[in-house]
Amino acid sequence: MPTNESLRGKWIAASYKSDMASAIACSPPDDHSMIRLYYLTSVEHALNNIENRRIKVSRFADLNDPFELLAANFKEHKMRKVVRGWKDKNHSMMGLLCFSGDWSEPVMWSHYGKKHTGVCLGFDVNRHVVQQVNYQDDRIRAALGPTPTPTPDELSEELQQQLLCTKSGGWRYEEEHRRFVNLSDALSDGELHFWPISGDVQLAEVILGPLCEESVESVRRKVKSNFPKAVVFKARLAFQSFKIVPDARTVL
Repeated sequence: MPTNESLRGKWIAASYKSDMASAIACSPPDDHSMIRLYYLTSVEHALNNIENRRIKVSRFADLNDPFELLAANFKEHKMRKVVRGWKDKNHSMMGLLCFSGDWSEPVMWSHYGKKHTGVCLGFDVNRHVVQQVNYQDDRIRAALGPTPTPTPDELSEELQQQLLCTKSGGWRYEEEHRRFVNLSDALSDGELHFWPISGDVQLAEVILGPLCEESVESVRRKVKSNFPKAVVFKARLAFQSFKIVPDARTVL
């Protein structure tokens, strides 16, 4: 197995940041058309995703940011009504897969990893199907287009794109990347929708949270039967920083 420093060198050479959490545990994607991104959830949901080879599609109205799709700065009530109508339309027709650029931030584990008892799934995702979130300290000032009072269908493509990928600067720690999907293309299971883990979304890492009670070996066996190339290891609290890092004792 390569040394820790040689692994880190691979990540840096592939244009990832030098302190990537996985840089001492595994290699970045060999295929440069893919980018390694992360998804934190509870251990129950993670194991269900692995067993069923799928990942949950999020819905805009269910996301934890109340400003989701409302990043524009509009004073007039009629304009706000138009944008809210556009948000409602997107919620009914579109979903998204939400990924993070890294998993070392403890707040991420607190919010999405069931208070550090959960699991982080690392995926190799086709770069051409994900969009990086733009974080702004102020709400964007954007023109609605030539129509004095447009309908939700008449919002400019540029403004729609800004609204889909703009969030408050307070969320920067998430380093979020988004894959938008039409709900009609997703797998439905009751009221929920899922996206297959295959093709342009491939499982590469399974990281148990610092307080996860599942054993690494039991998870490793479950992962191997579905995704034999994925690596499994446990995380711990860093000794010299406020970060979550790999537990080297569990890295093969």
